[in-house]
Amino acid sequence: MQHLNTSIFKRIAFVATISYIFYGSHALANTTQINNPILNKTLMGLLESYYPFYNKKLKCHSVVIDSSFYGVFSAEDKKTGHCVEIDRQIMVETNKGKRLYVLVTGDIKFGEHDEGLIDSNNALSHQGLVGMFVLKPNGNNWKIESASPIMSAGAQGMGLHDWKLMRFAPNTWGFVNEDGYEYLGYVETRLVILTPSGQNIIKSLINNSNFSAYTDLCSDEVKRVCDDINAKLQRIDTSKAVDGFYPLSFTINGRKNNKTYKNANYTFYYKKGQGYQIPDNYPIGLEN
Repeated sequence: MQHLNTSIFKRIAFVATISYIFYGSHALANTTQINNPILNKTLMGLLESYYPFYNKKLKCHSVVIDSSFYGVFSAEDKKTGHCVEIDRQIMVETNKGKRLYVLVTGDIKFGEHDEGLIDSNNALSHQGLVGMFVLKPNGNNWKIESASPIMSAGAQGMGLHDWKLMRFAPNTWGFVNEDGYEYLGYVETRLVILTPSGQNIIKSLINNSNFSAYTDLCSDEVKRVCDDINAKLQRIDTSKAVDGFYPLSFTINGRKNNKTYKNANYTFYYKKGQGYQIPDNYPIGLEN
Protein backbone atom coordinates (compact mmCIF):
# COMPACT_ATOMS: atom_id res chain seq x y z
CA MET A 1 0.00 0.00 0.00
CA GLN A 2 1.45 3.33 -1.01
CA HIS A 3 0.93 6.86 0.20
CA LEU A 4 -0.85 9.24 -2.16
CA ASN A 5 1.47 11.14 -4.48
CA THR A 6 1.17 14.81 -5.48
CA SER A 7 -0.77 14.26 -8.69
CA ILE A 8 -3.27 12.07 -6.87
CA PHE A 9 -3.74 14.71 -4.18
CA LYS A 10 -4.72 17.16 -6.92
CA ARG A 11 -7.30 14.69 -8.18
CA ILE A 12 -8.64 14.07 -4.68
CA ALA A 13 -8.86 17.78 -3.99
CA PHE A 14 -11.30 17.99 -6.90
CA VAL A 15 -13.64 15.28 -5.64
CA ALA A 16 -13.14 15.51 -1.89
CA THR A 17 -16.10 16.27 0.31
CA ILE A 18 -14.11 17.32 3.30
CA SER A 19 -14.34 21.10 2.92
CA TYR A 20 -18.10 20.89 2.48
CA ILE A 21 -18.44 18.79 5.59
CA PHE A 22 -16.52 21.11 7.82
CA TYR A 23 -17.71 24.48 6.57
CA GLY A 24 -21.10 23.86 4.97
CA SER A 25 -22.77 21.69 7.57
CA HIS A 26 -25.27 22.64 10.25
CA ALA A 27 -23.33 20.25 12.46
CA LEU A 28 -20.85 23.07 13.03
CA ALA A 29 -23.24 25.99 13.03
CA ASN A 30 -24.18 27.70 16.29
CA THR A 31 -21.86 25.44 18.28
CA THR A 32 -19.72 27.10 20.95
CA GLN A 33 -16.21 25.69 20.78
CA ILE A 34 -13.06 26.78 22.61
CA ASN A 35 -9.79 25.73 21.02
CA ASN A 36 -6.72 24.82 23.13
CA PRO A 37 -8.17 25.63 26.58
CA ILE A 38 -5.13 24.15 28.35
CA LEU A 39 -1.44 23.86 27.51
CA ASN A 40 -0.53 20.87 25.34
CA LYS A 41 2.27 20.04 27.77
CA THR A 42 -0.21 19.89 30.66
CA LEU A 43 -2.63 17.83 28.59
CA MET A 44 0.05 15.36 27.56
CA GLY A 45 0.77 14.88 31.25
CA LEU A 46 -2.84 13.76 31.73
CA LEU A 47 -2.38 11.25 28.92
CA GLU A 48 0.98 9.95 30.13
CA SER A 49 -0.39 6.54 31.14
CA TYR A 50 -1.45 5.95 27.52
CA TYR A 51 1.82 7.20 25.98
CA PRO A 52 4.29 6.32 28.75
CA PHE A 53 7.66 6.67 27.02
CA TYR A 54 9.81 9.66 26.17
CA ASN A 55 12.31 9.17 23.36
CA LYS A 56 15.30 11.30 24.36
CA LYS A 57 16.97 11.01 20.97
CA LEU A 58 13.89 12.16 19.05
CA LYS A 59 12.62 14.35 21.90
CA CYS A 60 9.07 13.07 21.68
CA HIS A 61 6.41 11.41 23.79
CA SER A 62 5.92 7.95 22.41
CA VAL A 63 4.28 4.56 22.61
CA VAL A 64 5.58 1.18 21.45
CA ILE A 65 3.00 -1.23 20.04
CA ASP A 66 2.98 -4.69 18.51
CA SER A 67 3.62 -4.68 14.78
CA SER A 68 1.54 -6.62 12.29
CA PHE A 69 4.64 -6.91 10.11
CA TYR A 70 7.87 -8.28 11.52
CA GLY A 71 11.25 -6.88 10.60
CA VAL A 72 10.16 -3.30 10.02
CA PHE A 73 13.39 -1.73 11.22
CA SER A 74 15.57 -4.77 11.72
CA ALA A 75 15.25 -8.53 11.50
CA GLU A 76 14.47 -8.67 15.20
CA ASP A 77 11.87 -5.90 15.39
CA LYS A 78 8.39 -7.07 16.29
CA LYS A 79 7.14 -3.70 17.55
CA THR A 80 6.98 -0.15 16.26
CA GLY A 81 7.55 3.09 18.14
CA HIS A 82 5.31 6.07 17.45
CA CYS A 83 6.14 9.65 18.34
CA VAL A 84 2.83 11.25 19.33
CA GLU A 85 1.57 14.81 19.56
CA ILE A 86 -1.72 16.57 20.21
CA ASP A 87 -3.36 17.55 16.94
CA ARG A 88 -6.56 19.08 18.35
CA GLN A 89 -8.09 19.92 21.73
CA ILE A 90 -11.51 21.56 21.70
CA MET A 91 -13.90 22.22 24.58
CA VAL A 92 -17.67 22.12 24.01
CA GLU A 93 -20.76 22.59 26.16
CA THR A 94 -23.08 19.58 26.57
CA ASN A 95 -26.16 18.91 28.68
CA LYS A 96 -23.77 17.28 31.17
CA GLY A 97 -21.45 20.27 31.27
CA LYS A 98 -18.12 20.99 29.63
CA ARG A 99 -16.31 18.28 27.70
CA LEU A 100 -12.80 18.47 26.27
CA TYR A 101 -12.35 16.56 23.00
CA VAL A 102 -8.73 15.64 22.30
CA LEU A 103 -7.15 14.14 19.17
CA VAL A 104 -3.64 12.65 19.25
CA THR A 105 -1.74 11.69 16.11
CA GLY A 106 1.43 9.61 15.82
CA ASP A 107 4.13 8.75 13.27
CA ILE A 108 6.31 5.66 13.24
CA LYS A 109 9.78 6.91 14.17
CA PHE A 110 11.66 4.01 15.72
CA GLY A 111 11.66 0.26 16.20
CA GLU A 112 11.82 -2.07 19.16
CA HIS A 113 15.62 -2.28 18.95
CA ASP A 114 16.33 1.11 17.42
CA GLU A 115 16.16 4.63 18.83
CA GLY A 116 15.55 6.36 15.50
CA LEU A 117 14.12 5.63 12.06
CA ILE A 118 16.95 4.99 9.60
CA ASP A 119 14.99 4.59 6.38
CA SER A 120 11.47 5.98 5.91
CA ASN A 121 10.70 3.16 3.48
CA ASN A 122 10.69 0.84 6.47
CA ALA A 123 7.25 2.14 7.40
CA LEU A 124 5.61 1.87 3.95
CA SER A 125 3.38 -1.04 4.94
CA HIS A 126 2.09 0.59 8.12
CA GLN A 127 -0.63 3.06 8.92
CA GLY A 128 -0.10 5.95 11.27
CA LEU A 129 -1.55 6.21 14.75
CA VAL A 130 -4.57 8.16 15.99
CA GLY A 131 -5.94 8.39 19.51
CA MET A 132 -9.04 10.15 20.76
CA PHE A 133 -10.09 11.16 24.26
CA VAL A 134 -13.03 12.91 25.90
CA LEU A 135 -12.28 14.55 29.24
CA LYS A 136 -14.69 15.92 31.82
CA PRO A 137 -14.04 18.40 34.66
CA ASN A 138 -12.69 17.03 37.90
CA GLY A 139 -12.45 19.91 40.35
CA ASN A 140 -9.78 22.21 38.98
CA ASN A 141 -8.49 19.52 36.65
CA TRP A 142 -9.78 17.02 34.08
CA LYS A 143 -10.37 13.26 34.08
CA ILE A 144 -10.76 10.79 31.23
CA GLU A 145 -14.35 9.89 30.34
CA SER A 146 -13.81 8.11 26.99
CA ALA A 147 -10.57 6.89 25.44
CA SER A 148 -9.14 4.87 22.58
CA PRO A 149 -5.45 5.77 22.54
CA ILE A 150 -4.25 3.47 19.76
CA MET A 151 -6.17 3.32 16.49
CA SER A 152 -4.92 3.39 12.90
CA ALA A 153 -5.22 6.08 10.23
CA GLY A 154 -2.86 7.45 7.60
CA ALA A 155 -0.25 5.81 5.38
CA GLN A 156 3.49 5.12 5.26
CA GLY A 157 3.56 5.14 9.04
CA MET A 158 2.41 8.76 9.22
CA GLY A 159 -0.66 9.84 11.16
CA LEU A 160 -3.30 12.17 9.77
CA HIS A 161 -3.27 15.81 10.85
CA ASP A 162 -5.73 18.71 10.93
CA TRP A 163 -8.70 16.74 12.27
CA LYS A 164 -12.00 18.62 12.49
CA LEU A 165 -14.66 18.38 15.21
CA MET A 166 -18.28 17.88 14.16
CA ARG A 167 -21.54 17.36 16.01
CA PHE A 168 -23.04 13.93 15.30
CA ALA A 169 -25.75 13.86 17.98
CA PRO A 170 -27.49 16.42 20.23
CA ASN A 171 -24.77 16.05 22.88
CA THR A 172 -22.05 14.09 21.08
CA TRP A 173 -19.26 15.38 18.90
CA GLY A 174 -16.63 13.52 16.93
CA PHE A 175 -13.43 14.06 14.98
CA VAL A 176 -13.37 13.66 11.19
CA ASN A 177 -10.63 13.41 8.59
CA GLU A 178 -10.06 12.01 5.12
CA ASP A 179 -7.73 9.07 4.58
CA GLY A 180 -6.68 7.46 1.32
CA TYR A 181 -4.22 5.27 -0.49
CA GLU A 182 -2.96 4.33 -3.93
CA TYR A 183 -2.27 0.74 -4.90
CA LEU A 184 -1.07 -0.18 -8.39
CA GLY A 185 -2.64 3.00 -9.77
CA TYR A 186 -6.00 2.51 -8.06
CA VAL A 187 -6.95 5.34 -5.69
CA GLU A 188 -9.45 5.12 -2.86
CA THR A 189 -10.35 7.74 -0.26
CA ARG A 190 -12.54 7.44 2.78
CA LEU A 191 -13.80 9.49 5.68
CA VAL A 192 -12.65 8.50 9.16
CA ILE A 193 -15.18 9.41 11.86
CA LEU A 194 -14.34 9.00 15.56
CA THR A 195 -17.15 9.26 18.12
CA PRO A 196 -17.28 8.45 21.85
CA SER A 197 -19.34 5.51 23.06
CA GLY A 198 -19.31 5.04 26.81
CA GLN A 199 -15.70 4.63 27.89
CA ASN A 200 -14.51 3.86 24.35
CA ILE A 201 -14.22 5.53 20.95
CA ILE A 202 -15.90 4.10 17.85
CA LYS A 203 -14.25 4.44 14.44
CA SER A 204 -16.54 4.62 11.39
CA LEU A 205 -15.16 4.40 7.84
CA ILE A 206 -17.09 5.72 4.85
CA ASN A 207 -15.52 5.34 1.41
CA ASN A 208 -16.09 8.50 -0.60
CA SER A 209 -14.18 8.05 -3.85
CA ASN A 210 -12.69 5.44 -6.20
CA PHE A 211 -10.48 6.38 -9.12
CA SER A 212 -8.60 3.99 -11.41
CA ALA A 213 -7.23 6.34 -14.07
CA TYR A 214 -3.65 5.61 -12.97
CA THR A 215 -4.07 2.00 -14.08
CA ASP A 216 -4.36 0.41 -17.52
CA LEU A 217 -8.12 0.12 -16.93
CA CYS A 218 -8.64 3.61 -18.33
CA SER A 219 -6.75 3.22 -21.61
CA ASP A 220 -8.74 3.96 -24.76
CA GLU A 221 -9.22 0.25 -25.38
CA VAL A 222 -10.81 -0.57 -22.02
CA LYS A 223 -12.29 2.72 -20.80
CA ARG A 224 -15.58 0.99 -20.16
CA VAL A 225 -14.15 -0.49 -16.94
CA CYS A 226 -12.60 2.74 -15.70
CA ASP A 227 -13.81 3.74 -12.21
CA ASP A 228 -14.32 7.40 -11.39
CA ILE A 229 -16.88 7.93 -8.66
CA ASN A 230 -17.28 10.16 -5.61
CA ALA A 231 -19.71 10.81 -2.78
CA LYS A 232 -20.62 14.21 -1.37
CA LEU A 233 -21.92 14.54 2.15
CA GLN A 234 -25.12 16.57 2.23
CA ARG A 235 -25.96 19.16 4.84
CA ILE A 236 -26.57 17.30 8.09
CA ASP A 237 -30.12 17.59 9.39
CA THR A 238 -29.70 18.25 13.11
CA SER A 239 -33.45 18.46 13.71
CA LYS A 240 -33.84 14.70 14.05
CA ALA A 241 -31.79 11.83 15.42
CA VAL A 242 -32.15 8.09 14.85
CA ASP A 243 -30.97 5.92 17.75
CA GLY A 244 -29.45 9.04 19.22
CA PHE A 245 -27.33 10.09 16.23
CA TYR A 246 -27.91 12.22 13.15
CA PRO A 247 -28.09 10.19 9.90
CA LEU A 248 -25.51 11.05 7.23
CA SER A 249 -26.75 11.44 3.66
CA PHE A 250 -24.43 11.18 0.65
CA THR A 251 -25.06 11.96 -3.03
CA ILE A 252 -23.05 9.84 -5.47
CA ASN A 253 -22.00 10.69 -9.00
CA GLY A 254 -19.70 8.89 -11.39
CA ARG A 255 -18.97 5.46 -12.79
CA LYS A 256 -18.14 2.20 -11.02
CA ASN A 257 -17.99 -1.37 -12.34
CA ASN A 258 -19.43 -0.27 -15.68
CA LYS A 259 -22.44 1.37 -14.02
CA THR A 260 -23.20 5.08 -14.04
CA TYR A 261 -24.54 6.91 -10.98
CA LYS A 262 -26.16 10.35 -11.16
CA ASN A 263 -27.29 12.03 -7.94
CA ALA A 264 -27.86 8.66 -6.27
CA ASN A 265 -28.65 9.11 -2.58
CA TYR A 266 -27.51 6.86 0.27
CA THR A 267 -28.11 7.31 4.00
CA PHE A 268 -25.83 6.03 6.76
CA TYR A 269 -27.42 5.32 10.15
CA TYR A 270 -25.53 4.99 13.40
CA LYS A 271 -25.69 1.67 15.25
CA LYS A 272 -24.93 1.83 18.96
CA GLY A 273 -21.49 0.49 19.75
CA GLN A 274 -20.66 -0.06 16.06
CA GLY A 275 -20.72 3.36 14.40
CA TYR A 276 -22.20 4.38 11.07
CA GLN A 277 -23.33 1.40 8.99
CA ILE A 278 -22.82 1.01 5.24
CA PRO A 279 -26.20 0.90 3.47
CA ASP A 280 -27.11 -1.91 1.11
CA ASN A 281 -25.63 -1.65 -2.39
CA TYR A 282 -23.44 1.34 -1.53
CA PRO A 283 -21.11 1.24 -4.55
CA ILE A 284 -17.92 2.96 -3.36
CA GLY A 285 -15.42 0.55 -1.93
CA LEU A 286 -17.20 -2.56 -3.19
CA GLU A 287 -14.98 -4.60 -5.48
CA ASN A 288 -17.52 -7.18 -6.59
